[in-house]
Amino acid sequence: MNSKSNACTKRKRNRRKVGSRNYKNYSNEMLDIAVDLVKQKIITSRQAENQFGTPRRTILNKAKDLHMKTVGGQKKLTDIEEENLVNVLVAVGEYGCPMTKLDLKMLVFNYLEKNSRTDIFNGKMPGNTWVEQFLHRHASKLSVRTTQNIKKVRAEMGLQDMKKFFDNLQETLKDVPPNNILNYDETNLSDNLGNSKCIFRRGIKYPEMILKNSKSCVSIMFTVSAAGDCLPTYVVYKATNLYSEWVNGGPNGTRYNCTKSGWFDSACFEDYFRTIILKWAKNLTGPKVIIGDNLSSHLNIEVVELCQKYDIRFVFLPPNSTHLTQPLDVAFFAPLKIEWRKILTNYKIQNPGQSTINKKHFPKLLIELLENIKLRETSNIKSGFRAAGIWPVNARNVLKRMPEYFDEEVYGIDSALLDFLQKTRSPKPMAVKRSKKLRTEPGKSVCAADILLKTNTNKRVQNKEPKKIVPLENYQDNFIDIETTTQDNEINILEELNPQTFLSPIYIIQIALVKSVSHLLIII
Repeated sequence: MNSKSNACTKRKRNRRKVGSRNYKNYSNEMLDIAVDLVKQKIITSRQAENQFGTPRRTILNKAKDLHMKTVGGQKKLTDIEEENLVNVLVAVGEYGCPMTKLDLKMLVFNYLEKNSRTDIFNGKMPGNTWVEQFLHRHASKLSVRTTQNIKKVRAEMGLQDMKKFFDNLQETLKDVPPNNILNYDETNLSDNLGNSKCIFRRGIKYPEMILKNSKSCVSIMFTVSAAGDCLPTYVVYKATNLYSEWVNGGPNGTRYNCTKSGWFDSACFEDYFRTIILKWAKNLTGPKVIIGDNLSSHLNIEVVELCQKYDIRFVFLPPNSTHLTQPLDVAFFAPLKIEWRKILTNYKIQNPGQSTINKKHFPKLLIELLENIKLRETSNIKSGFRAAGIWPVNARNVLKRMPEYFDEEVYGIDSALLDFLQKTRSPKPMAVKRSKKLRTEPGKSVCAADILLKTNTNKRVQNKEPKKIVPLENYQDNFIDIETTTQDNEINILEELNPQTFLSPIYIIQIALVKSVSHLLIII
């Protein structure tokens, strides 16, 4: 009943008036068959009318190609123009520059103005009705969606880099079962409910809702396998000390920790690796693969040694590509956050005095969250691995989401527009030099020539002799007090690092000595 009422409100219901003529009461398939038989002179038009139940005049008109247009108002643009417009909208959306409905109106108006056809819409932009009808006619290719903003560096992820990643992944996952493939990712459960739509008096200027809010959050590490299993979670509070009430009543096997920042650090990740990953790895045979992002806090020497000991391979995802290649990001975290928002809303209503989530209550809320997503957990995890192209390994599932994977023939647009979209997605901005403070007299203006002259006079003469490392045993002879140097014999030091000098123990000791002694300078 609800779906029927909703359908009635979306479109205007045309009720037939008493005594009016009957309109189309037959299918297009029957009409086409009748027209073909009449054209081939197998039957007459009257026989076709009696046999198929279609009007004789309609059959004759179709057979003679008369009145071929649709009944009612005609489209403002031709079929070819609308098809080209659809291709443009699809292409700009794929390249991260989608158009709004207003942009579509302006695009059509500019096109008609360029071709001197503005009289189609009485010299104005198309209206909302035309836009809705246009989207309805091409609903199989176009839809209105809420955008998700991504950073420019994510949009600049190259196609060749992604192909190289999947080539390496194919070799790494060879002969590895799905039970031995893990994906881990860190997320946070925020205390912020965000905005929600509510019912108010029409015309109200400030729709407000009394609800305490904050920006605090709790970090959680989720670990899932390609077979659809979810390992115990690892919770990190933002605190200096951990208390017993913060860990009671939570899910079985969940580990708890705390840091000053509330996020994972190297020590916290090492503890997570020992308590969650190793416990899983010890129960399996053969090589194991762990896939995650390449954060510096997620790896240290101890973790690498444990990986070598238990035959665990670390696979790092390409930088700025987790929205494409991270299974948890692709299909698991979105429904998780939706359920968390429902639980948080009920918690705020039941505890109106709490501005933030009490850490004593968080374990119980976490177990409620995991129970609510339990039914969809396995299917979401498998869908995430499949959409990310990790298991089964299928690079096309990710590459098809990158616009460079297709060419102008697929989009059906001009190559010039395609080049413009590629430059817009991956621009090369002009290099900006670092500004220097100008010392000018008050009230006096300057020009570019004055700036160049001041720069040349302020340049220091650099010693172009080859650099060399001072031996440690002679470092005492190579130190000089800065206060005794004058402006005439001021020395400009440019130390150039190379792999040999950087790895030299003597060089490291020299740098430590220089930093620890004040007012001293190495003379190279």
